[in-house]
Amino acid sequence: MGLLKGMNAVTQLLDLPEFEVVDVEEDRAALVRRIVVLPRHDAGVCPQCHQATSQGHQTRERTVRDLPMGRYATELVVRERQYRCPACGKFFTPRCAALQESAHATERFLERLVELTRRGDLQNSAAFFALPEKTLERWYYEYLERRAASVAVPLQPVRSLGIDEISRKKNGGVSAAC
Repeated sequence: MGLLKGMNAVTQLLDLPEFEVVDVEEDRAALVRRIVVLPRHDAGVCPQCHQATSQGHQTRERTVRDLPMGRYATELVVRERQYRCPACGKFFTPRCAALQESAHATERFLERLVELTRRGDLQNSAAFFALPEKTLERWYYEYLERRAASVAVPLQPVRSLGIDEISRKKNGGVSAAC
């Protein structure tokens, strides 16, 4: 009973609603805390045919970096379930919003990386997180590209070409046809 209460407390402290903590391991020599988590969803929606299924196929472990806790670096060991769609026979792993596909880091880790780098530089951010500079550089630029693509402003139709502001005002806002 005490162990279960402890894992619930760690789940709350981790503050990732998609996951439940099942184990915590500490490497005191390396100052790394590994938190084993399971996604809370027991089913998934097939990205091919959009059918829901709970037919599990296998479970894989994926290690991702998260924000440090105290002096310890934090690694999440995510036990991701892979499902088999009974309708189309395809295998898939549901995406988790807190995790980034290409980077082995949580979204909040990447957000903090961008914030630190904007206030300083990648070299200092790499030293702070104790990760290789090239890895953080790749994560940094991929994150910025992804954010720019998600906030892209829809293109507006062209209203005039090669007409200066004064000419438009003279003609009452109407430009001559090209």
